[in-house]
Amino acid sequence: MSKRILFLPADPAAPATLLDVDDGGRVLSRRSLRAGDSAATGAGPVHGVLVVPGDAVRIDTMELPAHSAAQAQAAAAALLAARLARPTTLHVALDPAGTSTRRTMAAVDPALLRAWLERAAASGFMPDAAVPEQLLLPAPDDDAPVNLLDAGDRWLARGPGLAFAAEPALAAQVLGTRPVSRIEGGLDALAGHALAPELDLLQGEFAPAARRARPANRRRLAWLAAALLASPLLLVAAQALRLELAARALESRAAATLDAALPGSGGDAAGLDRRLQAAHAPREFAAASGALFAAVDARPGTHLVDLEYARGDRLRARLFHRDAADLEALRGSLAADGWRLVEGGSTEVAGGLHTGLALEPSA
Repeated sequence: MSKRILFLPADPAAPATLLDVDDGGRVLSRRSLRAGDSAATGAGPVHGVLVVPGDAVRIDTMELPAHSAAQAQAAAAALLAARLARPTTLHVALDPAGTSTRRTMAAVDPALLRAWLERAAASGFMPDAAVPEQLLLPAPDDDAPVNLLDAGDRWLARGPGLAFAAEPALAAQVLGTRPVSRIEGGLDALAGHALAPELDLLQGEFAPAARRARPANRRRLAWLAAALLASPLLLVAAQALRLELAARALESRAAATLDAALPGSGGDAAGLDRRLQAAHAPREFAAASGALFAAVDARPGTHLVDLEYARGDRLRARLFHRDAADLEALRGSLAADGWRLVEGGSTEVAGGLHTGLALEPSA
């Protein structure tokens, strides 16, 4: 039985590519779909796997020792926000939980994902799954070379803790001197991996209707919840009243205690906020240092010599590295997280260089 895979280009004006493949991933036919073209051959839409541009999807590998899917999602979103200079609302998708707590995470602007789905729907294509193109590359072992596919206007790379799509010049800077294993055959060579994607972006609010609870089931659950809550309703109301009175008493005590401990705060939230502005520095340090640690860890042969941070100042560090290519790779990795790397002076040491760095949010 044949299956269909739709590759969306990053440029909305460029044609999409529709592949018809067999169960083994062998390409049976290929079509280019321009604006107004339809993938459907009959009355209904065509179902299949949607492959989306990888340069707009961030891929991370994280330790998520969560006990449920909801906990894992929340933990992944929190860890991602700590790495970004300017956290924004992102749609986060995780690979299926296995026996390991190490999970692959994909993050994308929800508006962009929605636009991709609308482009597919306009072509008569209904995705059963959506996958970033870089995750179609096989994941190599920890000591294996980075898998690399040259797709013409961009390179797709997948290595230990690394998966991205970028223009060739930027990709070369990020990879640096890492050994690579080139995959031949273009995107057709990856078609088989799309049939069983490692990670599906269609989770949460983007999950297909077939995976969501049917309305009848939701109504049944609502009636059951109402029945369970009805019997202790009076007890809950009494408890709520007791808690409300206790909360008011605690609020009055807290205001008095706050005013005594922090004179000038006025005992209210606005005054407290003024006093807590100075406490933002630890959070800023955590975000900057987390991004720098992750970038250095992903670049073999580099390590931090020292780190310095003062309230109201930029994060400063001294880095050991081999050559200028290491700095360019770090600059590209940090830029993806919303940070700008400012270089200081360099000093030659045994085996490489010590270079002073400063980190600040991108403009």
